[in-house]
Amino acid sequence: MKKQTLIKNISYIAIFSALTFVLTYFISIPYGGGAGYFNLSDGLIIFTTIYLGPVIGFFSGIIGTALGDLASGFANFIPFTIVAKGLESIATFLIFYFLRKTKYVKFISCLISPLFMVLTYFISYIVQFGISYALTSSGFDLIQGVCGTVFSILLLLLFEKIPYKHYDYASLSLFKKANKNAS
Repeated sequence: MKKQTLIKNISYIAIFSALTFVLTYFISIPYGGGAGYFNLSDGLIIFTTIYLGPVIGFFSGIIGTALGDLASGFANFIPFTIVAKGLESIATFLIFYFLRKTKYVKFISCLISPLFMVLTYFISYIVQFGISYALTSSGFDLIQGVCGTVFSILLLLLFEKIPYKHYDYASLSLFKKANKNAS
């Protein structure tokens, strides 16, 4: 990777980590019982993963939300947050990558990937607070996932009109090595 590209990617990670932190910490609504909070960070993670690429989306998502948990006093959730947001970013990338040539179906990645966040936090609630709290709070996480989906799709449609060379999925081949061996 060129030095300029590396510096640009690190800069994007820093900027979008800060934006994710803002959406996690400052724009949040606590759940009843005090063991979590609603925020819009999922929408930005999904948008960043699709628009700027999986590396930037992955790292800015886990850094921004982990710092948000730390600042909010939910440090006990940081390991689960790293897994939840990491899986969300990976799922977004893989689903979008394989559906990228379809016109609107590719946006199903924005709907499916938050389910990984919901599942990870469901497990964290069971581990930390018990099954009854997990069942209650996961409903709020589902609402957060739907709001994140809507937010990410709106951002993607808005930024689709802005002339910027975003992440080039056409040049990426996950199976470049496998394709050469098959020939």
